Amino acid sequence: MKKHFKLTALVLCFMLGSFANAELQRVPGTNTYYEKDLDAMTDANTSMVVVAEINDTQGETAMAFICRDGKASAFLNTKNNLMSSGEYDLERSPNLMYRVDSQQAKTIPSQTGLTSGEPDLTLLAFDDARDAILTAAFTNTTSKIVMRVLRNNGSALDYTFSTGGFKEAMRAVNSCK
Repeated sequence: MKKHFKLTALVLCFMLGSFANAELQRVPGTNTYYEKDLDAMTDANTSMVVVAEINDTQGETAMAFICRDGKASAFLNTKNNLMSSGEYDLERSPNLMYRVDSQQAKTIPSQTGLTSGEPDLTLLAFDDARDAILTAAFTNTTSKIVMRVLRNNGSALDYTFSTGGFKEAMRAVNSCK
C-alpha cells in the first residue's frame, strides 16, 4: 500500500538545496533544521524537522519528520533514484537497513513516497509503525544513524545522518503534539 502524502513546498525547497529560500530554523552547530507551524483552521501541528545527510554537499539528501495527526511521519529523500518506475508499478519499494550508533543494524520495509500526487522515485515513506521506530531511533541515538537503502535492482546506497540537535528540534515543534 503506497503512502499518499503530499510534501509541502517548504520541504521540497529544503531537499532541493534551496536552504536560503526555506524558512527553517537551524539548530546551531548541527545539520538539523525545523519549522514550527500550526494549521490556521484546525490548530493541528504541521511542523517539521529535517536532518541533512552529512556527506551530501548539495543538500539534496535528508530525513524529514513531518507532523501529522500528533505524530511524526518519516521520509527519506535522496539525490539518487531508489527504485525504477517498474519496481514502483510492482509495489517493490526497497528495504531500509539502519544502524544507530554502534548498535546492531536493523532492517525495515519502506513505501514509495508521492510528491504532488506523483510517484517520487527518490523518496521513501514508511508506515505508522516504522515512522515511530525511525523517530525513536533519531531521538535516542547519541551521535549518528547510518542508513543503507537495499535497492532491488541496483547497488545499495549508504547515507549518514548526524543526529545532533534532533531532540532540541523535536522539542521546538512540541514533539508533533
